[in-house]
Amino acid sequence: MNDSPASPSAVSVIGLGAMGSGIARTYIDAGCRVSVWNRSRGKIDALVSDGAIACDSPADAFKANTHVVVCLTDYAAWDKIIEEHELRDHFADTCIIQLTTGMIDAVREHAVLIEKHGGRLADGAVMCYPRDLGTDSGSLLMAGAPDVLEACDPFLRMLAPNWTNLGDDISKPTILSRALMVDIGMALIGVVNGAAIARAGDIPLDVFMQHATNVGSILETEKVRLIEAVRDGNTQETQASITSWGEGQKAVRSIAQSLGTNLVLQDAVKTVFEEGERLGLGDRDLSALVEVFSSRQS
Repeated sequence: MNDSPASPSAVSVIGLGAMGSGIARTYIDAGCRVSVWNRSRGKIDALVSDGAIACDSPADAFKANTHVVVCLTDYAAWDKIIEEHELRDHFADTCIIQLTTGMIDAVREHAVLIEKHGGRLADGAVMCYPRDLGTDSGSLLMAGAPDVLEACDPFLRMLAPNWTNLGDDISKPTILSRALMVDIGMALIGVVNGAAIARAGDIPLDVFMQHATNVGSILETEKVRLIEAVRDGNTQETQASITSWGEGQKAVRSIAQSLGTNLVLQDAVKTVFEEGERLGLGDRDLSALVEVFSSRQS
């Protein structure tokens, strides 16, 4: 059991990768007493030089404070730490702010484990770079029992002043964060693929960058329109049908092929549009492709 009194100015951080170190530094900058632990001592020492308190084991991190942030690469790494350091007996009366990336089943199993051993869990996902922590650009998705989120609120606000409460279903941050990663990941992959095509066609990348930025402003507006269309079930009205979009993507693929670039992305996009046509969505808005992704097709 944790013997330290609850304090909005004392917190432990387990896991000091880029994000975990950023979290610890954000708390230090906010005036917190921050205890830290990581497998590699070098990352601990780097934070100690900034004012953190070193812990020799994760158990010491739990003993130090009633609020513990866990930020690791995955749940397999966290499960291994729990086993190796026999942490179950240290969960009681501790608020664990879990910011480790995990799959839905792992997240739910972890919640059962924490509750079984008397801990209190707030599960979440950080959706920003470490440099954005503690600013209005900080993005933090959280879920948990209302009383736990209330107890963790001071520490969550230090990381993201406008953190998002997704309710008491602790799987929601994982689901939303992965949905957002599809958006972010595909957009960034598309930019890199576009740069490859431009370079292969001897287009200066400074020129490509200028126009990609201009197109980006259109993209933000169109994202909102598409999401609203899906939300409202209004995927009939369109100024450019799925068939038209598909023809445009065929042209992209043709040019990419002519320039000798890898077609792995174009082939994937081609499959999506062909599936949309197969489902009879050709004359509908691009937002109707949600039907392609809504269930596995036979």
